[in-house]
Amino acid sequence: MKSQTTLKCLLFLFFGMGILNQSFSQSYKGYKKLSSHEKCWVFFHPFKAKRAYRVSKEVERSIDSILNIGVMGNHHVGNQLDAFKHAFWMWSLAEEIGWRSARSLGIEHEKGNYEFFKEHKLEDGVLPDKISCEMDLHNNSVGLALYKEHKKEKLSRSERMELVRKAVIEGRMKMIYQTKNQQYIDSTGQIIPKEEHYGLWENRKCLVPSRAEYLMADNKSKYLNLSDQKTNR
Repeated sequence: MKSQTTLKCLLFLFFGMGILNQSFSQSYKGYKKLSSHEKCWVFFHPFKAKRAYRVSKEVERSIDSILNIGVMGNHHVGNQLDAFKHAFWMWSLAEEIGWRSARSLGIEHEKGNYEFFKEHKLEDGVLPDKISCEMDLHNNSVGLALYKEHKKEKLSRSERMELVRKAVIEGRMKMIYQTKNQQYIDSTGQIIPKEEHYGLWENRKCLVPSRAEYLMADNKSKYLNLSDQKTNR
């Protein structure tokens, strides 16, 4: 009963008071897709939620444009483009709602991914897992660090995007070790069969720096052995 009352209050704040300028149907569809953790964030940040929603949609459009060009991959699941997306999202949110609120939203989003995993809900067309959350949290922190480094420079959107892209290319971000055809690779350089990672929260996937040397061509017969290197598992 208490949770129903809380949800009604949340819906009233989020929609009834008109804090979002988008149409009710569009806003409600976006709200329904949120995890309970993200809905809780909205409850405690009702006015910032409007701006966060707008920024997030703008970032999505930017990622779609980059995806069409094919500059950082032909998808954005665990690769360079995924790393770029999270860092640029955090920087953009920090500009709009402050870095502390941006960081807390990013954390709640990743908590929501575990909730989605348990409910067998997809994110970006795949089932979330632990390693993807670790990747996202790392790249979120890099995005916030970039914001703090450059916040006094009054950079344009394109300048911010270029700095994030450079951070990806230089390896400041993390990505999941995989081939260009999305076959995942473990720390010993072996392809992980789908049945050994899909639907498992913890699996043998590993994180690597976002540099080009870790981008594996699908026909490459020998992969890097990371067992003697430091990787985030």
